Amino acid sequence: MELEALTRVWKLSPPATALLLAFLQFRREPRGRLAHLARIEPRDLPAALEELQSHGLVQSGPGPDRRLGLVDVETFERLARRAAGRAGADPDRLELELEVVREVREAIGRPRITVISPRERARDDHDPPPPVAEYLRALFPYLDLRLGTRCNFHCRYCLLGHEKRSTRGLAELEADLRHGRRLGLECLSLTGGEPSLHPDVLRVIRRARTLGYRRVILVTNASRLASGRHLERLIAAGVNAVGFSFDAPDAEVSRRLWRRDAYAQVLEGIRRVLEHDEIVVGSISVLTRLNLRLLPELVRRLAELARGRRGLYLPAIDFVMPEENAWTHRRTLVPRLREAAPYLEAALDEARRLDLPLVFRGMPACVMPTHREWDMERYMSIFEVVDLGERSRQHRAGLDFLRHKPARCATCAHRRGCLGVYRAYANLYGTRELRPVPLAPREDRPCVC
Repeated sequence: MELEALTRVWKLSPPATALLLAFLQFRREPRGRLAHLARIEPRDLPAALEELQSHGLVQSGPGPDRRLGLVDVETFERLARRAAGRAGADPDRLELELEVVREVREAIGRPRITVISPRERARDDHDPPPPVAEYLRALFPYLDLRLGTRCNFHCRYCLLGHEKRSTRGLAELEADLRHGRRLGLECLSLTGGEPSLHPDVLRVIRRARTLGYRRVILVTNASRLASGRHLERLIAAGVNAVGFSFDAPDAEVSRRLWRRDAYAQVLEGIRRVLEHDEIVVGSISVLTRLNLRLLPELVRRLAELARGRRGLYLPAIDFVMPEENAWTHRRTLVPRLREAAPYLEAALDEARRLDLPLVFRGMPACVMPTHREWDMERYMSIFEVVDLGERSRQHRAGLDFLRHKPARCATCAHRRGCLGVYRAYANLYGTRELRPVPLAPREDRPCVC
């Protein structure tokens, strides 16, 4: 959701708007981390911070480092209503956005779980292709359970860049597992970091199956699965689906992306996984400036690895999220959307030729209007469920803040199914590439009666 009324009443610049959205999601942070957290250029931070401080929205905390944070919610609302009165803002829109602010602030520091579910589609949307529909039925909705942040890779695009490497305790993990079962979830995805590094991963899997999770997905870089014994132990404990990462059909490019010389081990781990027709398999390849020209060749390699497989396999190519490590390496890692689109289209064409059910994510419909039936974001939704003590609440705002759709997207034919661009991408390159697709003449539109 865009906080249009709030940014308008204070006449905030784009950097100040990005900084405000960042402040909404944490308590206090040192000044030196603010530009990174807001995904704005360091040179833009002083002016953006001055804008917010001039409106009384930011205050310093106690202590020698003078960490900065947002004012309390009551003060924020009072300042917003006062500014709105002077600016003549739409009061209904303002109250809606203030409710979002209250929900975001209330959720800070609370226990929460992340759920990935099928996305409700408009009646005039087409059904997903059969392999995608089968994949959704097999795995969704599921609890996305992070076992910790330890990893044996340090990928340039990793979303955990600044976090200290650690593992979560069994009691905390079991609380999340029980929360998911109370919500009726029967599928579980184990993520990290690298979840296979958790010392009690087998116990977590067995406990999940005991609690009633019928599907346990291991999301892995596959390097530790090169030893068949480790994979067999995981399967014996209850893993019956695997999602692996594989970004390039080239050892040197892979080494640059993963910052680990493990290409041979990863390939062997993938081969061992794909030998098991009884488990559902997915894969993710992150599209970056370093590997975009290799995407058609990557598709051929994935098809070769999966040749002869009878079980369900759905590979995906994800446009890089300019967050954490990827934001740090944004100049060398993040391509422009229209630079990447021809290579992704070529990869999808190659996948169709090879009968490989390749999907993609992170590319707006107006930038890449072909192959829309293979856009996985049309079919899936990510949200958090926050534990507020006596109640739980579905919470999307914090995740929605990661995406951005400029106002002109409201006139686009794809406005319902398209999520726009990553907000960090908009901070980096702007949104001039987004050009609304005109609506078809009314007689050509599908009937939604």
